Amino acid sequence: MPYFIKSERNQRGADEFHGANGELGVSDVGEPHELAEAFITAAEQAGIPRNYDFNGQTQEGAGYYQLTTWRGRRSSTAVGYLRPAYKRPNLRVETNALATGILFDGKRATGITYHQYGREQEVHAHGEVVLCAGAIQSPQLLQLSGIGEAQFLKGHDISVLHHLPGVGQNLQDHLQIRVIHRCTRPITTNDDMRSIFRKCNMGLKCALFRSGPLSIGINQAGAFVHTHPDVATRDIQFHFAALSADMPGAPLHDFSGFTSSVCQLRPESRGTVMIKSRDPFDAPAMQPNYLSAEIDRETVVAGLKVGRKIAASPALQSYVIDEYMPGNDTQSDDALLEFSRNTGVTIFHPSGTCKMGSDPAAVVDDRLRVNGLCSLRVVDCSIMPILVSGNTHAPAVMIAEKAADMILQDVRAH
Repeated sequence: MPYFIKSERNQRGADEFHGANGELGVSDVGEPHELAEAFITAAEQAGIPRNYDFNGQTQEGAGYYQLTTWRGRRSSTAVGYLRPAYKRPNLRVETNALATGILFDGKRATGITYHQYGREQEVHAHGEVVLCAGAIQSPQLLQLSGIGEAQFLKGHDISVLHHLPGVGQNLQDHLQIRVIHRCTRPITTNDDMRSIFRKCNMGLKCALFRSGPLSIGINQAGAFVHTHPDVATRDIQFHFAALSADMPGAPLHDFSGFTSSVCQLRPESRGTVMIKSRDPFDAPAMQPNYLSAEIDRETVVAGLKVGRKIAASPALQSYVIDEYMPGNDTQSDDALLEFSRNTGVTIFHPSGTCKMGSDPAAVVDDRLRVNGLCSLRVVDCSIMPILVSGNTHAPAVMIAEKAADMILQDVRAH
């Protein structure tokens, strides 16, 4: 909690759960869409309480998301942390470079190799090597460097530096199942993007006033709910958007549409990230194994039913022509599960592939040092033993803030 608070500069000011002096600006949705308000009111009518702060005392309920934005601009870690540090004499940033491996002297990490502008380069560390390549490429780099399950590495003709079978295991991710409705009124972002006048208006609002749709997130509202009274914690998250498309990033539909995606918060399915070859340019094989656990299958089906209950509430029903997907013909549990299998996609929260712990499958210890090696840490979402029950950006920043303190503490201790 101290590190969450430390990193945050919240528009609402400081309190028990929020910071006001951190590097990352956090803001309320400035101009909420009327459909977002209709979703929240509909959730209340369905028995879900309104929540004014998902990151406060309680997570449960429906409400508006706060965004990592400040004065209409994205407040990224590049803006909040990296840009102010550019003038430091001890910082050097190399771009257009791909890390290809970690250098060792025995079991001590001494630097890295990287590919840049057609050449292989090396950089050497006086202190530690800190690996922050994320849940996909951190295990890839460890495996390429001879760290992982020994027989697997030998099968790819890689010399085994250190047998660490947990590398690349324990992959977890949030799967989103998108429910799309056709809207009765031409007020969605789909409609905005079909009109030259409305697109120009959006652009002018953003350029002149840092306001309008381009200054806030796609998913303005959402909810955290229980799918069953016996569930101890919230197990489903909704993201509501006043637009629709067949896939994230795909062209918007040519009709007025909005989306409420269902996301299981605590999946028990586990996958893997494993290299396919010794070539660092060869993307690793990612096998998420979504919905392989029975509880995951049950939860997404239950979540879709909760979403339908919200959509059927009076506040939202007046905006609904019909359910475009999964569609009114998709009613049975088996049909809803099949729909989830066929259309579910990542919500971009991969985690867990270099998990922290003390068991044989753990990759790093509680100070994020790679087990069995010296001068090497992993600092990203791959160290999460269990995926957090929400979005992963703020937790990733928290991990980095805490890791920075631990690195300094260990340096001073020696």
